[in-house]
Amino acid sequence: MNVKELTKERRKYYYLSILRALALIAVSTYHLFAHAFPGGFLAVIGFLSMSGFLMEMTNDRYLSLEDILLSIKKRISKIMPPIIFLMAISLLLSLIFAREIFDDSAKSSLATAFCFENIRQILAGASYFDRNGNFNLFIHLWYISIYVQFIFIFYLLKLVGRKINSDLVKIFLLSLLTLGSIGLSYYLANKDVPIIRIYYGTDTRIYAFFMGMIFYLLYKNYGRYLEISKRALKIIVALLGILLFVPMFFINGEDINIYKTFFLIYTLVFNLLIFFIFKLENSLDKRERKLGWGGSILVFIGSRSLYYYILQYIVQVFFSYFLINIFDNKIIYYGLQVAWILFLGEICYAIFSRKKINKFLILIPFLSLIIFNIISLAIGNKKEQEMAELKARFEQSQEEIKKQNELQKKKNSKKEKASTDNSDNENKADEKDIDKENNSEEKERKNLKKADSDFKEKAYDDFDFTENELDYVKDISVSAVGDSVLINIDKYLRNYMPNLYLDGKVGRDMPEGPGILQAIKDNVGLGDIVLISLGSNGSANHKDMQAIMDIADGRDVYFVNTSHLQSYMDKVNSDMADFVKDNPKAHLIDWRSYVKDRPELLAVDRTHPNVEGSQAYADLVIRKILNENKVRP
Repeated sequence: MNVKELTKERRKYYYLSILRALALIAVSTYHLFAHAFPGGFLAVIGFLSMSGFLMEMTNDRYLSLEDILLSIKKRISKIMPPIIFLMAISLLLSLIFAREIFDDSAKSSLATAFCFENIRQILAGASYFDRNGNFNLFIHLWYISIYVQFIFIFYLLKLVGRKINSDLVKIFLLSLLTLGSIGLSYYLANKDVPIIRIYYGTDTRIYAFFMGMIFYLLYKNYGRYLEISKRALKIIVALLGILLFVPMFFINGEDINIYKTFFLIYTLVFNLLIFFIFKLENSLDKRERKLGWGGSILVFIGSRSLYYYILQYIVQVFFSYFLINIFDNKIIYYGLQVAWILFLGEICYAIFSRKKINKFLILIPFLSLIIFNIISLAIGNKKEQEMAELKARFEQSQEEIKKQNELQKKKNSKKEKASTDNSDNENKADEKDIDKENNSEEKERKNLKKADSDFKEKAYDDFDFTENELDYVKDISVSAVGDSVLINIDKYLRNYMPNLYLDGKVGRDMPEGPGILQAIKDNVGLGDIVLISLGSNGSANHKDMQAIMDIADGRDVYFVNTSHLQSYMDKVNSDMADFVKDNPKAHLIDWRSYVKDRPELLAVDRTHPNVEGSQAYADLVIRKILNENKVRP
């Protein structure tokens, strides 16, 4: 078999191209709007299954060693040149204009070029699902690495099994390999290993590829025996499509349980969809395969899906780094991203879709990647160093919080005991009246908030606190629940409010807030006010916020909004703002508005405040409390 025979044009399957385009749109939507479309990553299963199906279809014949090597070369030469080219250009731009992006991305470039980025990310502990503060342009290219690995595995199987002529034997052997991969995934999921080990693992993801191969062999041998009308086929395809689409709105990739059974079921359904789409397309003649303008657009996208896939996340990171604070109109913001992806994708298609590519378009970018990695080693990873310092401060804060919380707990316990003793000494006295009487001086001081109607609220960013204002916040007690952002603010808040009890944890989200606050209430007792700094990790739904208000028992609750580069930031902040409008005891501390145009107050991850920012964050909290309580200067 010669090169001409291997590269000859085959029949174009437009419906499969449309499916590829829809899968691309789903993954891209997930990258952009993970909070609203959390299961979009599932479309990767479709890419893997379609690859197995189509590769088996186009290689369903005896292949000599020469054929195999030629086929591998052909496939790799279609995939890697545009990736290496775009990585080189991206690293050059980031080195000149965005050092943090360069620091995060350089280490992935050669791993992607040599097709082991998925393995590198497992070893590095990099999460595909938590990209907050991570500017790695190439984090999505783990899929390219795993796909190229599957190509080699596919042709290795062809080489080993080239004397097997029976499709039934092939199906049986592939089924054993599939079961082995599924079994390993299930085993690891039950061992509660890090999710990235399963998600990025070549051995745990390859069963989708094997299933694609199996379903093609099933179609080849048994598809003709399925007597189904064209109308019925269309209905089946539509129903399977809906079954695959709906989970994308609620499946969470960080839930270990989905890797036990859901992934298997989803993969089976996706392969059934491919099977029936293929059968439907083969049952239609040329006149019946009318695509319409919508179908034609999707076929166009599908034909360029590789380039769009590479570009989409790269463009997204650059936009979020440089432009997220510039465009208040998100339609324009995201519309420009799409326009750039289409424009750059068309350029890439024009350059790299040709049969012969200038070797310098491959050689020079590849050498550039090596040079960029040498530069990265020489200048050091500035972001990594600064994040290490932030982590050190974070760990120190955690230790200090633990000590201070114990002291606050003991203080509250003594106060409660004293209150109980006083209650025993007062025969049949009402407990609430006793507390009120015993704390009359403290209440009188706090009643400064009931100021006259001529009280003038200070600007929210006026941090010139008077002695009277400082005395007020010094005497109030605070119960705070937060994520990693609040942990690093602890000592700055405590300088103002020594009676602070803070429960913070990395990655904590608003749904965890009610349970944590209830635990504080039960075990420690709530302070005069409640401070909630959650939302940096995904949500601020009204149900959880209302639960927090209910637990607070009429206390003022201060919600701090969030500032970072993730797509859900605006939604979280909008939800918080809407909630406090309808709840007089709920108050918004607008950290986002304050820090939006002050990037110098943020660490290099653009999420956590640096030292100066931490002080500003604490100042903002104090000013809001003083204004809400109408404390006079």
